[in-house]
Amino acid sequence: MAISPIYKTLQQDPILLTLLGDRIFPNKAPLGTNTPYLVWQGLGSDPANNLDCSSKSENSSVQFVVWHKDIRKAEEIRLAASKVLEAAGFYYLGEHPDNEDEEAKLHGRGWDMNWWSQR
Repeated sequence: MAISPIYKTLQQDPILLTLLGDRIFPNKAPLGTNTPYLVWQGLGSDPANNLDCSSKSENSSVQFVVWHKDIRKAEEIRLAASKVLEAAGFYYLGEHPDNEDEEAKLHGRGWDMNWWSQR
């Protein structure tokens, strides 16, 4: 999977920068990270293969989750982040059911997106 511009794209938005700061992490957040924070992970990709040459592009699937103590605020950040990523060329695929980490007392709001990239 090609490296997508997730971190850079989200950091360039002034509203998300205010809400998340640098709390945007691939795979998982470090233990003790203050909320809210956003984690993302690549789910795989689908290369656009051709019979006459190797693939020159691929469609990567990415899963995102915003974690917050307040589920409504997590949803507001989810919506803002998905719109910022859509404007940067990501394709929105839909949201996930709500997550809850009872031990940490956090709520997660997630969604999936695809991103076409050159290889």
